[in-house]
Amino acid sequence: MALSEKDLARLGPAARAQIDDARARQAAAQKARRLQTDAAKAGPLLPEADSELERRYYAAVLWPKIMAGLVVSVELHKRFTLYPADTYCGLRLPAAHYTPDFFITYQNGTVEAVEVKSAAVRKLQRDYIYRRRLFIERFARPNGWRFTEYIQE
Repeated sequence: MALSEKDLARLGPAARAQIDDARARQAAAQKARRLQTDAAKAGPLLPEADSELERRYYAAVLWPKIMAGLVVSVELHKRFTLYPADTYCGLRLPAAHYTPDFFITYQNGTVEAVEVKSAAVRKLQRDYIYRRRLFIERFARPNGWRFTEYIQE
């Protein structure tokens, strides 16, 4: 039986909160089932990946979790703006961004940002450690997200 907005308006705040929570759980479960179905069709390959390391991480770690129904959503290369573009004393300051390889939302509500890098690439990208730190301090820590870094030697 579906409740109309009129019925919901007559309920108290605690009952409305319970119903909203139940609806959110249903929506998350439906989204996880859709992700699981799509992953089953595509298999453990990830054609959108930028590197072989990302493909291997997806196949070995993420795909089994999706098939087990533990993952609600996976976003590849979600871009976060650390600082917007600006000017200062006539200097043009470009925007600073951080893009984790995987942005994962789990069934239990946990959110995880995953960075997959080889040790050689990490050394070449000298500003990576600063962008990573800004991302953690501005987004991950305040929102209670996990940050995982997989470095291959």
